[in-house]
Amino acid sequence: MNRRSCLQHSSAFAGLGLAGLAGCERRASAPATGGLPALPFYDAVGPIGPIRAHVDRIIKTTVRLRPFRAAGPRMDVERVGNTIVVHNDGHGGSGWSLSWGVAEVAAKKARDALLGNRDVAVIGCGALGLTAAITAQRMGMRVTIFAKQRPPDVRSSRATGVWSPDSRIALTSAVAPEFGAQWEAMARTSMATYQSYLGLPGTPIEWTGA
Repeated sequence: MNRRSCLQHSSAFAGLGLAGLAGCERRASAPATGGLPALPFYDAVGPIGPIRAHVDRIIKTTVRLRPFRAAGPRMDVERVGNTIVVHNDGHGGSGWSLSWGVAEVAAKKARDALLGNRDVAVIGCGALGLTAAITAQRMGMRVTIFAKQRPPDVRSSRATGVWSPDSRIALTSAVAPEFGAQWEAMARTSMATYQSYLGLPGTPIEWTGA
């Protein structure tokens, strides 16, 4: 039985008028565009009203610094008193993408500079701090993290996690001749590590279409 036809001709709804019920039978469609078939009315996108973007509607403003160096990240080794410091900063917004690659570089420099001493301190536990600490542990070092904040309150947790290793990494005119090869190695290491997380519970890493 066609339920709509039954309701249309039912005396229980005679007072509503057949003209009003006839609207239930409509099969309105959105016009076809670009050679694509027309969409049924329930899939068609209705008119979108303009956004009222006024200052009085702002509920929160967040400002973060992304240290950027024209010559690329700072990853040199410095001695301060009796302490050996391995710098790992200035990625200019590409820290998430390059984190595992730069962690490997920094951890190897720390291991070589320590000459057998396995005690390492990592300052900060954002994306770069955590990956550096994990990589150093995997190389056999004892790691202590010193941080003012922990996830999810660190700045890295409020940054986009999009794979963009060259978005703001350096200015071509300022980099050293060997930087290109180092950047490629860091990017490949990070990509390989992120690939290993595909399919894990919770979907920590996934491919998305642009």
